[in-house]
Amino acid sequence: MRPKLSYYTVVWVALLGCHLTLYQLPDAFCQEVTGTSDITAQIRAYRTQLAADGTQNEVRLKLAKVYLQIEAYAEAVDEYQQVIAATAPNGVPGTTVTSSDSDIPAAYYGLGLAYTGLEKFEDAVAAYQRAIAYAPDWAYTHAALGSAYASTHRYAEALDAYKVAVALDSDDEMIHHQIGNVYSKRGERAAAIRHQRRAIAIAPQFAAAHYQLGLLYAHEKRWTDAISAYRTAYQNDPALVEALYNLAQAYLRAGDAAAAREQMALFQERKAVLTPLHQLRGALQRTQGAAERAQVLVNIGRLYLKDGHYEKAVWEYQKALGMDPQSVAAYNGIGVAYTMLEKYDEAVAAQQKALELQPDFAKAHAGIGLAYFRQNKTELSLKHYRQAVTLDPQFLEAHLKIAMILLNQKRYAAATDAYLTIISLKPDDAEAYHNLGLCYAYLAKAEGDIRQEPDQDLTTAALTALEKAVNLSVSATGDLQPAERSSVQPPFLTETYYLIGELQAGQGDFGAAEKAYLSSGLPKAYHALAQLSAKVASGDKADPKSGLETARRYAQEAIHLDPNVASYYNTLALIDFRRGDYRQAEQAIRKALALEPKNRNYQQGLKQISGKLAAD
Repeated sequence: MRPKLSYYTVVWVALLGCHLTLYQLPDAFCQEVTGTSDITAQIRAYRTQLAADGTQNEVRLKLAKVYLQIEAYAEAVDEYQQVIAATAPNGVPGTTVTSSDSDIPAAYYGLGLAYTGLEKFEDAVAAYQRAIAYAPDWAYTHAALGSAYASTHRYAEALDAYKVAVALDSDDEMIHHQIGNVYSKRGERAAAIRHQRRAIAIAPQFAAAHYQLGLLYAHEKRWTDAISAYRTAYQNDPALVEALYNLAQAYLRAGDAAAAREQMALFQERKAVLTPLHQLRGALQRTQGAAERAQVLVNIGRLYLKDGHYEKAVWEYQKALGMDPQSVAAYNGIGVAYTMLEKYDEAVAAQQKALELQPDFAKAHAGIGLAYFRQNKTELSLKHYRQAVTLDPQFLEAHLKIAMILLNQKRYAAATDAYLTIISLKPDDAEAYHNLGLCYAYLAKAEGDIRQEPDQDLTTAALTALEKAVNLSVSATGDLQPAERSSVQPPFLTETYYLIGELQAGQGDFGAAEKAYLSSGLPKAYHALAQLSAKVASGDKADPKSGLETARRYAQEAIHLDPNVASYYNTLALIDFRRGDYRQAEQAIRKALALEPKNRNYQQGLKQISGKLAAD
């Protein structure tokens, strides 16, 4: 069985380039890296140059380096081997190279990295040794050789290689970190601790070094030191979830069971998020074909996109395009990521590239719609979302955006049709029923304004939709305790109850309206209850005193929940005025005026109340 690539080996392969590598590479290897959005353009340009003149080793080295960056290791091997075949006769092993003839050691070094990525560690060792023969003073080559040895558990040889690397460059944190790991494998903890501390002294935020230091402290039962090291490791790299597990174990050994449980719970939570990513990384390691690797990278990009890591998503999608320039899904993913990064021109360009490759790709139109939507270009957004659902009538997300835009534009009839389509696709969508009810309610109001009376059919349709939203929301949390239910109920539900209360009140059903308002619990619901109770208290068969006391309690509750709304104080003032408590009414109206000093109704109310107080 071949040994798997360790985290530390992956670091050597993945973090390449002038701005990415942990080492200062020679000019022949270290070429300027442009933005990730140019990866496919770089590959295309380099291939075009090589097609015209295949002897351009400098160009081929650049191409090989790009392949390394996108983890296209087999392609990188091929390019490096061609450089070596063209250059090797001119090189003499054991001769120190200069800037003009450093192509061959750079090619051997890159070849070693590519073989490492392919888990061909013996081939990697041979390549690194050839690179060292040509350029014995490159510290990072000795360190890469040590990493290849360590990957095959040849720790004595790895240690020898790292010692040379340290001697050549004593200020490189990764070299100290890796030699510390080898000492740890050999059970030489004092030397391991010394080198990890040295790595941290050079790079204080080096998470992997802090983590390894924590493991070393734990072996020595130095639990306080281990806890500190694990905490620092996780703070600097939240992807290092193993630090949380070991932190929990350290707390347990230190006697702090509560802290141990807390960290273990966090570990389980973070592990659940990261496990799919690790599984895809493993699949990428096992997959050889370019198209298949591109698809795995697309899936990795999709995970980063879902978790909100948009820059990382762009990079993974770009790597996918480097392996498969025809990947429509990669262009679509890049477009969405750029939209979330507010790079809207780049986002639209990426989606348009997807459409060039596949004109009937509905998700690309939806992606353009999203870019325009986030720029408040609603008509353009609506146009592309409609194109998306024309191409894919089952595209629920696009239908939702269309409905949202129409609702925001107060185009309630069109929005109603959109929500009915959504419900036909997803019959248990409580929020769709809520918004459908809202549309019907607005249409009923518009008809009522024209005809001077409520439209009963539309009102009934609104109530039916809103009550369906409530039933779906409640049934989804039916097995939970009341306290748990309130914490997970959908955010729109309180507004649903409020709207039901408004419609029931409009129909004169005080009991049903009161129940709905109380279920809402919103400040404006209590305010509506105060006004409704005061109105009912003036009825022929009502008890005015009791009714106004009830109205007053509701008004006070609205103020308690939101003390910064002037109309709530005005309603309280009106209720107190009707109760004959002019002093309380004055206090309430003055608070309303403090919030809205230019409100003429409140000013007039204060004059009227002041007149009553003067008469008394």
